[in-house]
Amino acid sequence: MKNIAILFVLVGSLLTISCNQWEKELSLPPTNKPTSGRVVLVEDFTGASCVNCPAGTAVVDGLLEEFPDNLVVVAVHSNFLSTPAVSGEVKLSNPDAQAIENYLGGWTGKPEASINRYKFPNKDYIRLDKPDTWRLFLKSELDQKPIIELSINRSYDSISRNLQIELIATPKQNISENLHFHVMLTESGIVASQKDQQVGIISNYTFNHVLRKLITPVPGEKITGPFVAGTAINKIYSFTVPQDNILWQDNHLSIVAYVSADESLKYIYQAAETSVK
Repeated sequence: MKNIAILFVLVGSLLTISCNQWEKELSLPPTNKPTSGRVVLVEDFTGASCVNCPAGTAVVDGLLEEFPDNLVVVAVHSNFLSTPAVSGEVKLSNPDAQAIENYLGGWTGKPEASINRYKFPNKDYIRLDKPDTWRLFLKSELDQKPIIELSINRSYDSISRNLQIELIATPKQNISENLHFHVMLTESGIVASQKDQQVGIISNYTFNHVLRKLITPVPGEKITGPFVAGTAINKIYSFTVPQDNILWQDNHLSIVAYVSADESLKYIYQAAETSVK
């Protein structure tokens, strides 16, 4: 019995040493957060009557959770598969969403995403299908250092509902070509029904980042170059937020802005986002 007791003491000591050593050596894996300063625009082409779109939106939500400081999301409810899942519910499609779809060109269905409106090598269209590949394409854009910085200042009067938006773009290098400024409003927290491949219809589905209004033209507002590194470019835009019982809830609205190349390229250099209130 004495020998057994000694054995237990020795084993306990070894376990204590092992645990202490493990605690000292424990280190968290790298987060792989982008260090480039790039903020990428992802447009999620979706619709309330698209049965596969909840899965696509889940992928985008996961990317936003992974890269919260480097990703701006806009849910584009263009006409295709965007009739309300339940008749009489709120309609999320609008002419501006359809105009963006027309502007970006070819597509094969929904869900699809555009990432900085870049036509990736060996791809037929700007819009990408296969949501399980979106992270790979997004990561390639996040790894690119931005050639321009972009920030948003805003003031909002909740009584008049007048919104003033100032964009401040500062080139990080000399730019000889023209630029295009874009401003839009998105709305989150819209509750309605959504068709789904697995369950048929999801009641009380929450739609986020829904494109509500383009404040600038679809190709953007052209700003004529050249531009000098370090010299800021300022533009001011105004918009009166409509009143509505369901949509246009100002505490759920966000301002999305981005700077793109010439309209023949459509490529987005940098994006930014801030809340209206």
